[in-house]
Amino acid sequence: MNIAFPQFIFGSLAAGLIGSIIHLLFGGKPLRLVFAIIFSWIGFWAGHVIAFRYNLFFARYGTINFGIATISGLIFGLFGFWIAGESKIDKDDIDS
Repeated sequence: MNIAFPQFIFGSLAAGLIGSIIHLLFGGKPLRLVFAIIFSWIGFWAGHVIAFRYNLFFARYGTINFGIATISGLIFGLFGFWIAGESKIDKDDIDS
């Protein structure tokens, strides 16, 4: 599995876009944005490696398996968004 540096940058930007879209759709504080981007980045590259390992080629672009990588990036990004859940009630959120 050989990935050139420009392909790595392009895939990482795509994974960051997935995390950013998750945050855009569901909202939240900046911590949720960070978690969604990091987890979608991890999931994107894990999905790419798994797709390469088991020869699952779906929506392949160059050497990157975008289909499986996007799906796993989305799942991991949603998981990261959920992990950074906002369970505390801020004083600004309470209407007085």
